Amino acid sequence: MSSPISSRHIWTYRALFLVLCMVLITMRLLPLGLGESNLPGPDLILALTFAWLLRQPAVVPLGVIVAVFVMADFLFQRPPGLWTALAVVASESLRRRRLQMTEFPFLVEWGAIAGAVMGMVIAERLLLWMLFLDLPPLGLSLTHGIVTIAIYPVIVAVSKFVFGLRKLGPAELEPL
Repeated sequence: MSSPISSRHIWTYRALFLVLCMVLITMRLLPLGLGESNLPGPDLILALTFAWLLRQPAVVPLGVIVAVFVMADFLFQRPPGLWTALAVVASESLRRRRLQMTEFPFLVEWGAIAGAVMGMVIAERLLLWMLFLDLPPLGLSLTHGIVTIAIYPVIVAVSKFVFGLRKLGPAELEPL
């Protein structure tokens, strides 16, 4: 097999992605006192999904994204499926543009992630407002998006240096 990433590695990274998501969900559910500050925590699952999706898109298929985010919606007591639908739309939009982003520096990728995250935050608020549901304060929602954007380079660095997930080039992505 002459592909840049073998089938065994894809399944290993998929299992690792699921384990990391489960650990992040568990850490958020445990009463560790991590969220006692006035600053909301980042959405690490979303940042991890986007980072791995842009590095190696075959590792994060659509079904895995849906499963992880639906489970997170139920466990975090968010409106079921809303954040999942927004995450799916944003991730598939980024997946479609990944070939162009491989040729640009990291700041362009980070800007695209920032646009996707803030678009998700604004779309969630608009949908909750249209459905007459209780809205969290605007500042809290925007801060949540900003903190998620700010943590993205750390997630990328950990993915690259700890887990060895490198960004594929355009020639390596075309067979996938």
